[in-house]
Amino acid sequence: MDLDTLVNHRTITVRFMDGTKISFDFPEASDSLQAKQFKLEEFFLGQHLVIEAEGALMVFPVANIKSIEIPISKSEAHMKLPAHTIRDARIIGS
Repeated sequence: MDLDTLVNHRTITVRFMDGTKISFDFPEASDSLQAKQFKLEEFFLGQHLVIEAEGALMVFPVANIKSIEIPISKSEAHMKLPAHTIRDARIIGS
């Protein structure tokens, strides 16, 4: 994978209730902050995380997911999130 491809890729790590986890690398869907905002709001309304990977459609019920980690850029850090979102936090232990 070349540098241009890496720059336009995102990662997502899904941690499940049973303690397992899976990570995915995927191309960035849009450069538009508004499009990203719409996709995030749409995800919050859904009951499943749906990922197409390596020729298969994977459907994860949100009820089985403990957490989802999606790294965000500085510009994305200012997207509209739920009012109760804690911003600018720092991980100090797990």
